[in-house]
Amino acid sequence: MKKIVVYIFSFMTILYSSNIQIDGQFSDWSADPSIFSFDDSISDTDGADLLNLSITNDENFLFIKIKLDREIDLLDDFENPTDIIIQIDADNNPSTGYSVGGIGSEYGVRCLEKFVYDNTYPGENIEPLSFIQFRALPSITSDEFEIAIGRYPSSESIFSDTISIVIKENHSNDLIPNEGEILTFTFDDTYHEPIELIEINKENPELLRVMAYNTLNNGLNDNNRIDNFVRIISAIDPQIIGFNETGGTSQQDVYDILDASIGGVWYILKHYPENITASRFPIVGSWDVNNRIQASLIDLDDEGPYVLFIVGHLTCCGGDNSRQDQVDRFIEFVLDSKTPGGEITIPENTPIIFLGDMNLVGNSQQYYTIIEGDIQDIDSYGEGGFPDWDNSELEDVICRQTDKRMAYTWRNENSDYPPGRLDFIFYTNSVMSTAKSFTLQTEIMSDERLENYGLLWDDTREASDHFPIVADFNLSFNQNCNIIGDINDDGNVDIIDVVIIVDYIINLTDFELECSDFNDDGYINIVDVVQLLSLILN
Repeated sequence: MKKIVVYIFSFMTILYSSNIQIDGQFSDWSADPSIFSFDDSISDTDGADLLNLSITNDENFLFIKIKLDREIDLLDDFENPTDIIIQIDADNNPSTGYSVGGIGSEYGVRCLEKFVYDNTYPGENIEPLSFIQFRALPSITSDEFEIAIGRYPSSESIFSDTISIVIKENHSNDLIPNEGEILTFTFDDTYHEPIELIEINKENPELLRVMAYNTLNNGLNDNNRIDNFVRIISAIDPQIIGFNETGGTSQQDVYDILDASIGGVWYILKHYPENITASRFPIVGSWDVNNRIQASLIDLDDEGPYVLFIVGHLTCCGGDNSRQDQVDRFIEFVLDSKTPGGEITIPENTPIIFLGDMNLVGNSQQYYTIIEGDIQDIDSYGEGGFPDWDNSELEDVICRQTDKRMAYTWRNENSDYPPGRLDFIFYTNSVMSTAKSFTLQTEIMSDERLENYGLLWDDTREASDHFPIVADFNLSFNQNCNIIGDINDDGNVDIIDVVIIVDYIINLTDFELECSDFNDDGYINIVDVVQLLSLILN
């Protein structure tokens, strides 16, 4: 007889408890001690080893996080081939569904094959991943993945109150839980903190708003989609834009769209073959980094300050080698721009922004080359180095959707692939900071919010298979701070700093605190406390 090990999860309602956000980052999982976590006690050496499984839920999704002993590609076999299968006994009844690992699985999620076995009825029905609203990030190789599965993909829940779960790596035959154990999970809906909606409007006119947008096959001159783009751009009101997939789009096409949506003066630069930069401010220089990446020096206020604005559309899909060459060259260019002489020289501490459809869907090395400057082809592009002015990493802006705790930027229901995070904004956080960032998906917004912003519910769906991503930048980032978050200036960021900032918020102190505006949005509030706590916990 199999040993039955039952794990029952219940929420602990705690102040500032974490809510899971599917963005490819994992600090929210570790920050909430109430989340159930199961460690695999058996080491498996033949193939990838499943190390840990974490499970939680909110009112709409079942959330699963898996940890492995090596980086894998969850949805393809380009790197360290693996075959992750998620088996869910949706009614917690071993006599129904497909018998596996001591459970009766109603839903078998084949990540590599990108389909779901639906065994809710006798027989085997194959459905696309969209059938269960499957979401998984990151889209690149990783040793850790967070997954969301919809509880109500149709009008009714597909899960009972308690379910059983088995995770299998098919090549190594590794299981979580191990053979002879059964892992059950009980949903708890006693309390879920409502999502904090992100308002589209810019809160401070001094901030610089940038947008990246893949227009899908020259959408800006497609008469069937122009109205969608006009409403979207009008609602966002960006100041600098990087457009992708504009090979057949002219500068005049872009000007017409911007004139209809926002109006005013625009400087538009066509980069061949398919990128366009549009700016409210003069473009005083431009460089072709390679055929996929172009840079523009933008003058924000007559003789400076300047922004080095770089737009990219990296090679898609199985193009790891091409993408790596492109980002190697990007780092060479950025390092050259920071060094007097050479191809380009920009003033010291000039903000640098790199954005666009990066197509980061394969080896994670391209991502780390971008942020860390880790050049792979050193013979062609040099030794590399950290790209920020203080010899640190570039910051990756997480652009969460305005009305959902998700950060995917691409979705195509006709594709086998689930939604992915393909569009990025990177920047030099030593000389600037983000005050707000978001991804706009109109389908998930309420009628009231759509009306407030002059949008229609299907605008982003009709415009492109990519969503626009947006960031508001503060270019005067904590200039008087030695260490952001070190409020008492003792050289450490710790719980004492949290206590001080909380005292300030509730008016127990009456003096201004340098270094306390953690996200540099111009306000000292609970958001700064939460972000400071997250930093300390990690």
